[in-house]
Amino acid sequence: KYPPVTNCLTYGTLFCSAELSQQILVKKYFPKNEGKETEAFDTDRLERYAILGYTVFPNIMTLWYKWLDTKYTATTNSVIVKKVALDQTCLTIPILVIFFMAMSYWEDKEDVTQELREKFPKTYATSCAFWLPAQVLNFKYVPPQYRIAYNGFCGFIWANILCFLKRQGEEEKKGLEVINHI
Repeated sequence: KYPPVTNCLTYGTLFCSAELSQQILVKKYFPKNEGKETEAFDTDRLERYAILGYTVFPNIMTLWYKWLDTKYTATTNSVIVKKVALDQTCLTIPILVIFFMAMSYWEDKEDVTQELREKFPKTYATSCAFWLPAQVLNFKYVPPQYRIAYNGFCGFIWANILCFLKRQGEEEKKGLEVINHI
């Protein structure tokens, strides 16, 4: 009855669950298995994922797919190729820019573009490898009213990958910060 609300709740829950699952592994499971002390959950980080996952990204996607599905209504292979190419450029690139810059801003980083510059090429290449086949299935078989939910479920997997990519280098930087404070 209320697809935008359902889309926001579904996508947001799955997006935040991906970050939570990463924290369970990184802060609880791995340290415990290595005989190390576990860490508390980073609730500030979860809040940042919640803002993007419940409000920003699903609303952008709702507007995007509403436009895309009215502009390209057929499910022929040539139309699907166009939709996937448009999706991977016109939607994915802005979402990755928003993700890295918003996270950097909320993390009080001095240069909010640095992480974007460092991680965007690898993240975008990984995104293409993951999302191109996922979106072919989406545009070929998923009814339009279920696109955001489908993207949410695929997004859970993708967000785990994104969380992993975002975390790369963070531990080394923490170690350097500790050394610099000594």
